[in-house]
Amino acid sequence: MTGIVQHKPGSERRGRQRTARLAIAAAAVVVGLVVAALLVGPWASLDMDVALTISADGEDTVEVYRAHRRFSRSDNNAPVLSAEIDLAPWEGKLVRLDLSGQVRSRWFKSLLADHVGCSAEVVSAAGTRRVEFVGWQNDGSVRIHFGTLGSPAFVAPGTASEPLVYSPDGSLWHVLRVPQGAALRIALNPVPADSVGDAPKPFVPNTQPMKLPLRLSSESASGQHPDVFIYLIDALRADHLGCYGYSRDTSPSIDGFAAEATLYEQAQTTVTWTRPSVAALLTGLYPSVHGAVEKPDVLAEWPTLLSEALQEVGYKTCCVSTNGHVTAPFGFNQGFDTFVHKNLGLPRWANSQAARFLAAQSPDDPVFMYVHTVEPHSPYAPESESFRRFDRGFVGACDGSVRALTAARRLYPKLSADDIEYLIDLYDAEILDNDRGFGRFLELLKRTGRFENALIVLVADHGESFAEHDCLQHGRNLNKEELHVPLIIRFPRGRPAGPRVKERVSLVDLFPTILSQAGARPELAYALPGADLWVVASQPALYSSRRIYAELSHVTSNGLDLVGVIDEDGYKRVIDMSVSPGKIAAKKSLGLWDTRVDLPEQTDVVESLPARAAYDEQLIARWLVEQSNWRGVPAAGPPPSVEMTDEMRKGLRALGYLD
Repeated sequence: MTGIVQHKPGSERRGRQRTARLAIAAAAVVVGLVVAALLVGPWASLDMDVALTISADGEDTVEVYRAHRRFSRSDNNAPVLSAEIDLAPWEGKLVRLDLSGQVRSRWFKSLLADHVGCSAEVVSAAGTRRVEFVGWQNDGSVRIHFGTLGSPAFVAPGTASEPLVYSPDGSLWHVLRVPQGAALRIALNPVPADSVGDAPKPFVPNTQPMKLPLRLSSESASGQHPDVFIYLIDALRADHLGCYGYSRDTSPSIDGFAAEATLYEQAQTTVTWTRPSVAALLTGLYPSVHGAVEKPDVLAEWPTLLSEALQEVGYKTCCVSTNGHVTAPFGFNQGFDTFVHKNLGLPRWANSQAARFLAAQSPDDPVFMYVHTVEPHSPYAPESESFRRFDRGFVGACDGSVRALTAARRLYPKLSADDIEYLIDLYDAEILDNDRGFGRFLELLKRTGRFENALIVLVADHGESFAEHDCLQHGRNLNKEELHVPLIIRFPRGRPAGPRVKERVSLVDLFPTILSQAGARPELAYALPGADLWVVASQPALYSSRRIYAELSHVTSNGLDLVGVIDEDGYKRVIDMSVSPGKIAAKKSLGLWDTRVDLPEQTDVVESLPARAAYDEQLIARWLVEQSNWRGVPAAGPPPSVEMTDEMRKGLRALGYLD
């Protein structure tokens, strides 16, 4: 019997659908091949469009160049657009150059085909200077300063010697001051997207500094090592001392010392809390290089501490500390023959420890002593006699204790104007208490014959806020009240005596200065960013346009991450790079200020001076790249951290560092 085959309607329908899907897929492949051929084939037709604008503060943006070029990939010679633009209308001005460019298929305008590569230089009577598009990008490979600043650029393949750079989004910008008789020369080439690959090479400007030999002072060169003393007063802002113009008599001993020494009017710390600041002082490196930037961080062994460098040339070394951040568990005992610590120890205790150390030394041995005193750091608890001299009768709800200050909050403090004035009275009285201690310290040096041929440094690690930028105490901003610190140096045998140095200086300058005076030349695997303060005082014109940088990170505790610069013209920019949820930064503490006329940093001019704001951002971006280069030389991986004991926590809590 012959079988009968029955056709099912559903099976036939599925067959037709499968055939249709295959046809659609085949058509898609064909279309894809056609598109790919049009985009990358030798006959592909591409359009390159570019535009360049120039803007200066207070002026309209001007388009100075626009061009279009059609080409195909089969062109034997790479198509180039070039131009020379006269910059005479902007001579002497700070201008921002903005380049935008794109390469697109003639037929598929919505598809980006290639990048626009650019090389640029400014030509003037002074010479030719290449325009470097500088940007900082941190994708998490570095622990701090996350995000992007400036104008990041990438190097076109095969152009490493004279880089042709591009930006994936087609925009590049640069800020410069136009020299006399200058012209801008630009050359533009397409950069094939398929030549870039998955890992484009970032452009890195030549920021690696040369390791210059350390100068030696004339006395140290002859083998006479002066004694070296650093007396640090914690949380002391410069503008609360008489020698810095304060109207209240808080500092008679310091003022008298300043009259016979060299006073640096514009000294800036590198960071506004103790541990990274003291680490910068003792290493000559910025915090992001020495690495001790977060609360658990230990000062690693790889940077050479000042104490170690002086030990190598025969110094007997001593550290007297009254702050729980400057202790052996945090790595600060390196290079010290004697290291003593008493949390919140008074100046009289510190002086007694200094006297004990000096009494045990041979008069022929040079000594290095670092004394870290804690008043007027919170809690504010001055001697009653001192407070009576400054009490103006304000009745403050906050008594200056750690408990009361914590309740008042460090950010946007809940305090009245009277409360703030009362805290200032307490703070000023504590300055006087420590001023007496410093006077007794100088008497000790004279009594032991250690004064005349000594390098004596009076300095602070940071200042103190009293709500000027909606912050209380310190470690929350990079504004003047926290960043500007006293720095007074008596050079050996009192030379030079009395001058006031107006040029900006930094705490990183103390390291090379002391090495020079002491005759120490340690072998360092890295460059020092600081200047010799003797040279700054004796040849100030060399440093009249110096830029000063600072940074502040509390990444593990609240995500705060700030960077700042004071540029050569006296403008100050502070940028918030915080990315963590719950970050802490007061709005008033961020911005751009003209410190020549706005001493308290209260008028933000970011919006009115966009070119200046961009210029300072560019400076910071370049500086961060520079710090990254330095950081990578001596150390690999994150710095060591410490497991804090109950005793350590108790000590830091007493200072208000742990809530």
